[in-house]
Parts: sequence; structure tokens; C-alpha cells
Amino acid sequence: MPSKESTDRKAESYALRDQRLLELIAAKKIGLPDNELLANAYRRRGDLAAASAEYARLHAKGIASPGVELFHAIFNRKRAPARMPETEFAPAPFVQFDDFFDLASNRFLLDYAISKQGIFRPTELQNADQYGDPNRATLVTYDVGDPGEAMRTLVREHLPLICDYLNMAPIAIKFIQLKMAAYSHGDFFNAHQDNGLSQPDRRISFVYYFHREPKPYQGGDLLLYDSRFTPRAYVRSLFTRIIPRNNSVVFFPSEYFHEVSPVDTDAQDFSASRFTLAGHIG
Repeated sequence: MPSKESTDRKAESYALRDQRLLELIAAKKIGLPDNELLANAYRRRGDLAAASAEYARLHAKGIASPGVELFHAIFNRKRAPARMPETEFAPAPFVQFDDFFDLASNRFLLDYAISKQGIFRPTELQNADQYGDPNRATLVTYDVGDPGEAMRTLVREHLPLICDYLNMAPIAIKFIQLKMAAYSHGDFFNAHQDNGLSQPDRRISFVYYFHREPKPYQGGDLLLYDSRFTPRAYVRSLFTRIIPRNNSVVFFPSEYFHEVSPVDTDAQDFSASRFTLAGHIG
């Protein structure tokens, strides 16, 4: 079994390889590839605008693959194609909305979270991963107050559109679980699924980002991994990086593996945390 350090080095090697690829293309030493090599580099880097343009180019050239079909649909706000067999690795579909709340509500939520610092507690999910390391480190609270009810209302309003984009059957809502999290310096959440054995009824997961402006932290990116489900596994080198933007929200099917990269911020300033209001729909 590889060590966690070896997988981290492998992730770094892909970042270096992606950078080299972009440099060679910019210097016109190589041409644009007729496959998803460049598109995958862009989505690993979190440059979704460039990834969108590259998938559009591949689609226009008639290059057919599950990835091209999926991301061309995602970036053009069209219904995702039918899911691949559960034995095959597939990129994670997602839908992202900017300006999800009005500005006053976004600001109120930030003030609410900062004022409630005393009720945040270390996460209870501290089980070790396959390398013996903690799976997660962050502060959470389930006391979401009025902002939580506002979020539930918006989720209900958007759900038909979200299901359509994700090509999922309409959901008769039984629950919308919510929690608020504050990621301080070094906090993270390793790769996991949200609909494990203890929560099999979760269908859609979502993460709403809110923070001070200008953004007081780096990192804390959401990595959505190419995954399969029979048996459950994911590809460490293939993922879409979503960089947090204030007042934006991301929805994705709960069974796809995902993680939160470590946060770099002022550990002494709670207001500089990476704040999220995250939840699950079932």
C-alpha cells in the first residue's frame, strides 16, 4: 500500500506536468492535443473558464468521449448525459451558481457565523483513513438559525433545475440536512463520499461559500474526483478543482468522491476562516 506521502508527491508531479504542458503549448513547441489531456490539466488547476473553452473546442471537432460530453453540457448549462455504468470511472457532474443569496443575506450570514464562534465545535468525524491519519479537521455547528431556513427555501426553489442539470430523477424531498463549517489554518477534509453506509439516502450534496472580502485565505478547494461505485473507488489524478468564491454554491451527486484541500489562513483570526453552509438532500 502506498504511503500518504507518496500520493501527495504524485499529486505534485501532476501539477508540474500540467504546468509544463501549458508552457510547451504557449511556446508553440507542441500543438493542441486531440484528446482531453489539456482539458484535464485545466480542470485539475481549477481554471474552469479555460476548461470550458477546451471542451467546446473538442466538441466542435467531433471528439466524442464521456468527459467531453459531460463537461460540454455542464459548462453550457445543459442536461448532463446519462450516467456511465457503475463499474466505470466517470467524471463528477456538478452545477454551480454565483450570487446565490442577495448581498444583504450573504453579509448577514457571515456576521452570524462570526458572532457564533463559541458554538462551533471540532468535527466528530475523526476516524483514521487508510494511512492512519485523521480524515477531517475543521469546526462545525448544526445551529444554522435563520440563514439555514433561507438556504432550505432556496434549495427547494432550485431543486427541479438542479436535478435537470444533473440528469437525476426528481426528488421528493424527505430532508435537507445542513451544517455550518469554519476551516482555519491547516484544516482539510480527505477524499470521501457523502452517502456511505450510515447515510445511504443522501442524493445530492451542496456547498455554499461565504467569506470576508477580499478573500482572507488560500486553499480550501473542492476536488470532485472521477469515481466509480461497483466497487467504490476514485482516480487520484483526475478531478475537477472548484475554487471557493464568495456567495457561490456547488451541487453534485452525493456518491462521488470529493475532498477539501488544506486551508492557509490566519490561525488566530476566526473571521478569516473558510466558511461554508453545506448540506445534503434526500
